[in-house]
Amino acid sequence: MYKKIIVGIVIALIAITSLYIACKQSPKTKTEIFTVNMGHIGPLTGETAIYGNWEKEGIELALSDLSSADSSLKLNVIHEDDKGEPTLAVSAIQKLISSDHTPYIIGATLSSTTLACAPIAEKNKVVLITPSAQSPKISEAGDYTFMLFVSSSIEGKYLANLADSFHLKSVAMITVNNDYGMGLQKVLETEMSHRNIKILNEESFESNNKDFRTQLTKIKQSKPDGIFMLAYPTDIANILLQIQGLGIKSHLLAPDAFEADEIIKTAGSAAEGVVYVYPILPNQELTKSVSEAFKSKYGKDMNVYNATGYDAVKIAYTIIKKLRGEGKSVTGENIKNELYKLKDFPGVSGPITFDKNGDVTERPMENRVVKDGKFQKL
Repeated sequence: MYKKIIVGIVIALIAITSLYIACKQSPKTKTEIFTVNMGHIGPLTGETAIYGNWEKEGIELALSDLSSADSSLKLNVIHEDDKGEPTLAVSAIQKLISSDHTPYIIGATLSSTTLACAPIAEKNKVVLITPSAQSPKISEAGDYTFMLFVSSSIEGKYLANLADSFHLKSVAMITVNNDYGMGLQKVLETEMSHRNIKILNEESFESNNKDFRTQLTKIKQSKPDGIFMLAYPTDIANILLQIQGLGIKSHLLAPDAFEADEIIKTAGSAAEGVVYVYPILPNQELTKSVSEAFKSKYGKDMNVYNATGYDAVKIAYTIIKKLRGEGKSVTGENIKNELYKLKDFPGVSGPITFDKNGDVTERPMENRVVKDGKFQKL
């Protein structure tokens, strides 16, 4: 009897041991997670911080959407604050490449910071995809630099058409002295000449300037039909207040950078009647769905900068999944090659295709105006 009991115990121990070994060796006990570090370079503080933080909101929403949909691939975005300064942007990209080993970087936000980073991305074969920079110089910055936002070379044509629609015969320009402002001014110079609109003044200022009365006094004396304000919201808000103070009576025109709540808060009635151009978010189910999720998460409407930040993440995710499925390594070079192959990628900001320069193909824009203290379609 004792022998039977001992034999039973031994058999039971063998069964338990076999089951334990099987569980230890089973490859299905836990899903393997493949993690890729990505970077985001933008002004999260400073005078242009609204743009960097708008991008960040879109990026974070996309990461949230992806984490709930796929547990096998994790994108880890490392945010770097360049305060809108090229030297800090250079330090940021060097850190992201050398320490964080990122093959794909979203940024930079401004044209000047993007152009400062582009040679480093090119040298290290790392993708640099900017959600918002617009300078035409970026088109020639290298094979690894891409633009998701409409280029100034395109926006300048819309602005010129706007001047045409008001039958302006003469204009003046007051422009921030950086790659963004001067790039857009150069495009407008060409477009004005094509339309026989005379440029009476081209006044520039440094980005930290607060007093524009010297430039505006010269413009007032010339009496232009219209004034192009080619700058960022903080600058334009102060320009508008000083235009109002000097009693200048001209049509006031601005690029898409104009649409920011601080314009209304700071300039108040001085912003009434300003006309500007702005990219149109498409009327499609994807955009509607993401817009609803954005409003639920942040309590406000999604803008085009949020949308391009979102798209920058979804593009990376799609390409990385494709590379993994094909057994290819996730490198900047392989991601770059796939970006040039994209055709009408379903983006929240619209279908995405990059041309040979890495620029997104044309985005439609519409005319808008400040009326009754609100941004409205003209």
